[in-house]
Amino acid sequence: MAETSKLPDLGAQVRPLVQALPSAIQPRLMARLERAAADRYQIWAARSPEPAHAEGLRACALREQEVAKRVEALFPSQLDEDRHLRDALPRIAEAYRAALANRPVNDQYAIQAAAERRGAAFWRSLASSVTDVPVREALGICADLEERSAEFLEGLLAQNP
Repeated sequence: MAETSKLPDLGAQVRPLVQALPSAIQPRLMARLERAAADRYQIWAARSPEPAHAEGLRACALREQEVAKRVEALFPSQLDEDRHLRDALPRIAEAYRAALANRPVNDQYAIQAAAERRGAAFWRSLASSVTDVPVREALGICADLEERSAEFLEGLLAQNP
C-alpha cells in the first residue's frame, strides 16, 4: 500500500463541489454518494477471494445504503435538486474514478476509509447546525455508520500492509 500522504485526498477534491451547492441540496447529494459507495463495496466484495472480507465489505455496503435511506427521509427533495445534481454528480464521479483508477485494492480501501471519515465529519457538522433533536440524533447515527465502515477498511489494511 502506498503511504497515505501519497494517496489522493478525495474529500479535499469533492468538498468544493459539494459546498458549491445550495445547503438544502447538500445532504441529498451526499446520500447519492453513499449509494455509489455501496455499489463500490459490492464490487469489492464480489472480487474478494477472502470470504470474511467479502462479508465485511457487504456489511459496509448495507451501512452506506442505511445512511442514504436515513438522509433521504430527513431531507425532502428540493425543486431544483435535479438541475444541481446533474451538474455536480458527473464531476464528483470523475474525481472518484480518477482517485481509484489503476490503484491496488489496498490503496482503494485507504482512499475510501478516508472518505468515510470525511463523511462522518460532514454528518456531525450538519448535526451540530440542526435544532431538531431527532434529526440531530439520526445524523449522529449516520456518522457512526460511516466510522464503522472506515474502521473495517482500516482493519483490512492493518492485516495486509
